[in-house]
Amino acid sequence: MSEAGTGEAGEDRVAARSAIEALRAGVPNGAAIRLLGSVEQEIETAFDAGLEAAWRAAAAPGLVIAGGFGAGKSHLLGYLREAALQQGFVVSQVAVSKETPLNLPGVMFAAAMRVAAVQGHADDPVTLALDALQRRAGAVQDMEAWASTPGAEVSQPFAALLHLLSRQMDPALRRGLEAFLAGARPPVSAMRKALGALGARRMFDLATVPPARLAQERARFVPELFRRAGFAGWCVLIDEVELIGRYGPLQRALAYAELARWLGLEGGQRPPGLYAAAAITDDYKDMVINARQDDEKLPARLELKGLPLQAALVGRAIAAIQRARLLHPPGVEELQRHAERLRRCYSDAYGWPAPPAAIGERRANRTMRHHIRGWIMQWDMLRLEGVAPAVEIEEAPSDYSEDDRLTEPVPEDDPGGDAAAPD
Repeated sequence: MSEAGTGEAGEDRVAARSAIEALRAGVPNGAAIRLLGSVEQEIETAFDAGLEAAWRAAAAPGLVIAGGFGAGKSHLLGYLREAALQQGFVVSQVAVSKETPLNLPGVMFAAAMRVAAVQGHADDPVTLALDALQRRAGAVQDMEAWASTPGAEVSQPFAALLHLLSRQMDPALRRGLEAFLAGARPPVSAMRKALGALGARRMFDLATVPPARLAQERARFVPELFRRAGFAGWCVLIDEVELIGRYGPLQRALAYAELARWLGLEGGQRPPGLYAAAAITDDYKDMVINARQDDEKLPARLELKGLPLQAALVGRAIAAIQRARLLHPPGVEELQRHAERLRRCYSDAYGWPAPPAAIGERRANRTMRHHIRGWIMQWDMLRLEGVAPAVEIEEAPSDYSEDDRLTEPVPEDDPGGDAAAPD
């Protein structure tokens, strides 16, 4: 019999070990999130209120949370992800990175769609939504009528997509339309051919839409699709926003503007049904915003580029970061509760009775991650070597030095960028 065992006990051991290994690596997975839960009740309350507003299609600004490295920002976002999934939202949790630059809306949108998930379903949410829309009598036609109005603020490829959806279509075209909604360019040639076969080619102008505009329209259309398909809405969780501190000035300015759009700040024109939360380090405002005078210099930079809307959004994003809700440092009771939960989990994971964890000295630079990894390391050494080592903490300073490799230069004629795919 394998070490993991068989049946329910074996599954429990696998889940416990999965949680321990994720916490050891400092990257919480679903098992670790369920194990430790959350104690940030005020943030949870604000988040729930934002989800309710999105469900009611009411306006509510998104949420920004801040904390030091290892304070539990990613864990909290993961917990909020589980909460949104349970409330019927399509949820995307995406981290800002070299591959996912926040200043390029098309790339960011495509990344969010790649990781989008629905509770209890393995299928892609766009596929699920289109199927659900087709099953609802008159739903496709109603949404086509909406997409054809100026108030929808989407171009004609979206209305044409819905017109085709209400008829039988080639499976290859269906896949192309799903890819378009997930971030690719519309399959214009195939759409024109299919519309022509229906005698509807002249009904829709499928002329090329600028990529930046297409990215913004897609971000308006998809939440509406999710809501009309029966989902509560779309929740987007953006992690590691502090990476934009390493962008050059222009890219950082555009990243602030995109953050404001996702958060639905005043002037950001966030569509109904979308709610976003973002996580950033708590020293960002001092080390980047204040040190580089971003609130004074960056809007002017975008004004000079002829981007007044983005320039106005920069200040709103910066203000949201400056008033971010701070994660509180762990208290004694919280540490004791986490230590006991983790002890039981570790014992289940390795079939070894872990002793109670020593809470250790509480210092300003000792985060929850430090405590958790220290406990796991001590139990590892006791289990494998029979000795309990002393754990020393060495705090790595945040690095906000600009790095041109993190973002490609933004084309002068396409400040928004897009995740384009060939027709």
